[in-house]
Amino acid sequence: MKDSFTTVAVFQYSAEAQIIKGRLEAENINVFLADEYTVDTDPLVSNAIGGVKLQVYTEQIEAAKNIIKTIDASLLVEPIVCSSCKSSNYKLRMSFKNLFLKLVPVNGLFEYSCADCNSNFEATEVL
Repeated sequence: MKDSFTTVAVFQYSAEAQIIKGRLEAENINVFLADEYTVDTDPLVSNAIGGVKLQVYTEQIEAAKNIIKTIDASLLVEPIVCSSCKSSNYKLRMSFKNLFLKLVPVNGLFEYSCADCNSNFEATEVL
């Protein structure tokens, strides 16, 4: 799918993303920065919306990841997949361990619920 973008890295501010974008574009990798202008307009919302997302065409993912790894491997974002069926179609939900936590939601645990096989799982990174 030539027109499909995939997020490979996330940044707090757009200036950080612009540096990596320039490096990738120097290697003829097409880059799109999602939510760049939103964060530039109000930097305080960066955490709320998940930061500035650096996206590349799906067929250029491996080349982009290899370049980013040479800069800083911790910048890479890996997809979350279901441990049972390997689907990436999931919902994030909060689980509660007792009745008190249901009434006062503190220290609730987050888990993922697969929309395809209905199993619950913790996040695992695909390497």
